[in-house]
Amino acid sequence: MTGPSAPEAKRSLSAETILTAAIGAVSLIVITLGVLLWAAERNHRNEEAVVERVRAARSELIEASQARYEAEAIAALYAETGDRDLLAEFDAAKAIARQHLTTLRITTAADAEAQASVTRLEDLLERRFDALGAETSASSRVFPPGQPRDDLQAAFRAESTALFVLLDGRIDRARDAESAIRGQLSILAVALALLSLVGSGLAMFALRRERTQWRLAHAAAEDARAKADASDIAKSRFLAVASHDMRQPLHALTLYLTALERRVESSEARDIVTKMDRAVHSMVGMFASLLDLARLQAGVIKPDIADSALQPIFDAIAAEHPGAKVDVAPTQLSVLTDSRLLERVISNLVANAVKHGGSARVSTRTVNGDAEITIADEGPGIAFEDQERIFNEFERLGARSDGLGLGLTIVRRLAELLDISVDLQSVPGEGASFILRVPRATTPAAVTVPAVGADALRGVPVLAMDDDALAREAIAGLLRDLGAHVRACANGEEAEAIVQQGYKPDLLVLDLRIEGELRGLDIAERLRAHLAPAPPVIMITGDTEQQTLEALRASGHAWLIKPINPNDLSAAAATQLSKTEA
Repeated sequence: MTGPSAPEAKRSLSAETILTAAIGAVSLIVITLGVLLWAAERNHRNEEAVVERVRAARSELIEASQARYEAEAIAALYAETGDRDLLAEFDAAKAIARQHLTTLRITTAADAEAQASVTRLEDLLERRFDALGAETSASSRVFPPGQPRDDLQAAFRAESTALFVLLDGRIDRARDAESAIRGQLSILAVALALLSLVGSGLAMFALRRERTQWRLAHAAAEDARAKADASDIAKSRFLAVASHDMRQPLHALTLYLTALERRVESSEARDIVTKMDRAVHSMVGMFASLLDLARLQAGVIKPDIADSALQPIFDAIAAEHPGAKVDVAPTQLSVLTDSRLLERVISNLVANAVKHGGSARVSTRTVNGDAEITIADEGPGIAFEDQERIFNEFERLGARSDGLGLGLTIVRRLAELLDISVDLQSVPGEGASFILRVPRATTPAAVTVPAVGADALRGVPVLAMDDDALAREAIAGLLRDLGAHVRACANGEEAEAIVQQGYKPDLLVLDLRIEGELRGLDIAERLRAHLAPAPPVIMITGDTEQQTLEALRASGHAWLIKPINPNDLSAAAATQLSKTEA
């Protein structure tokens, strides 16, 4: 058998060499790929460990910040309520914040830069807690704002933000390293399998998706924060509109009952109307309590502090209880406060005294430069263990209690808003005394007594405006019962048409909210511009938003809150007409 020829042998050698070289090259590529895969897997595990540590560090930092905010909130709540039980929660919040920072230090032990940031955060946290501790241990529960306290808060936020940025940078570098390794593997794997490219593509897609989701989450958090800010404004607007719309039917019902009372003749019918009127006023009181509590919780009530005489406040409150025994000691004292809010505080305390004791005694004296107002009753008294509980929402003690149990809650909230103290002295069986401490005015407040007469409106031409048909008919009927000549209209266009037809009213009684907008003041000015002399104005409103009340005060016109009392309307009309005559 003959052997292969030389050319064939050379071709076989060349093919074998090529095959061996190819196998060697493939083997080398496979070995290289295996080494790279092993290195990549190890690096991948290392980077995953880095990411996990950084995420754990971020979580601990967030928890520490939340615990600090919780401590701040508890301290602020303690400032408002003085509840000593909150101090234990305050200490617990501090301990939680410290524990999270300790865990954060352990988690970032391998990162010198992060360790330095944690050290600064611990220092700022302890300094802030020392300041809060000093505030909570102070005798006064009112914490005045101070620059050092604000600087500590700002410094803590700035350091926390810097640490977040640092940790995010660690995650980004870890992910960048992982991306580089995966890129190298993709170049080698393209000759062996399309799957490697698909895997790399999927990995890059997942990475990009994760970063996109992080950006979306960050944008969502910013959007939620903006919506929270907008909700506060919406809440304030809702309360204003709800106040007007819900007071409107009560306003009309009160006026119709007054008109009905003037027309019934039999004693039995008058007794029924009186009971209906009492039930309506009870409903009005409960509605006002609910609305006041909602406005207080929403923070939309802003006090208008000014010098105010106490005697007119006492007289108005005594007039609210004509059938009850409300003994008011005359006083010449004036105080520095919001007279309307103080009147609500005293009125609630007097109503509480009459409800539980059948009578109330109101007296004043000067103590250490402040006016001390005492509202006392001869009721069953309040047990010591119940003396704090009676200020809770919807709390009613005793079988005789009615209403919603919000009167004393509103007293405490308003007192805190006005920065006046409310003390309770009571022994079971010996009645109760609520004592208010109000700053005295620097100068005596002027006291104006309106000239009120039964015939104040007799023969007076009046233009009344209200866009609600029932309320418009009711207010017109009341004015006619008081002797006035009345023309009624629904809006500014109708009012101007009546005036242009030659009707010359001596008094304008206008609703403030017309067709959903606060147009009453503008309409009043347009009407007064067409009339000579310009008639006085009484604005009637169900809106109790602070900005609305400030606008009414600034207008210089008289104004009444729905539902109105006929005596109040008559008194306001008499005062305005007497000013015009003068």
